[in-house]
Amino acid sequence: MFDGDCSFCDSTVNFLFDHNTNRTLYFTSQQSTLGSALLEKKGLPTDLNTIYFYSNGKIYQKADAFFYIAKELDRPWKYFALLKRIIPRKLADWCYDRIAKRRHLLLGKKDSCRLMTKEEQQYFLL
Repeated sequence: MFDGDCSFCDSTVNFLFDHNTNRTLYFTSQQSTLGSALLEKKGLPTDLNTIYFYSNGKIYQKADAFFYIAKELDRPWKYFALLKRIIPRKLADWCYDRIAKRRHLLLGKKDSCRLMTKEEQQYFLL
């Protein structure tokens, strides 16, 4: 679950989609009906500075979400998941927060989304 109004987030989702050829990842914005319902069900706030990853009934956030998502990517990107073993969680979340707070400065906000093919649409949930 990502910030649906953020160009940095949109670019990240496009990258993740393009580098997950096994199609094990599905995407929804926090602002969507599904995204907000999942967060509410788990007692988590909509936090547009945070990416959430939902798997097997559990929601991971910030750096943990990044590491779980990385596991699903093609090589060489999947090796970023190994950083979880090396970098302490507090430091990883601190780094995540620094990037998240500046994401609009990096690419701004977006006015339009990627035009998806019919095949791609099934991986973007509303």
